[in-house]
Amino acid sequence: MTQQNKPWFGSKRVGVGIRPQTWQGWLVVVLAVVVLVVVIRLVTG
Repeated sequence: MTQQNKPWFGSKRVGVGIRPQTWQGWLVVVLAVVVLVVVIRLVTG
């Protein structure tokens, strides 16, 4: 299996910011959203 050193996030083609480029980047985004939802639910009761 070859090791790819592709960055998880890269610049957007249109607009400002970064976007996920690999499955690892998408995993980070999904986990961040899950953590955010859990924190909001805990805070708001």
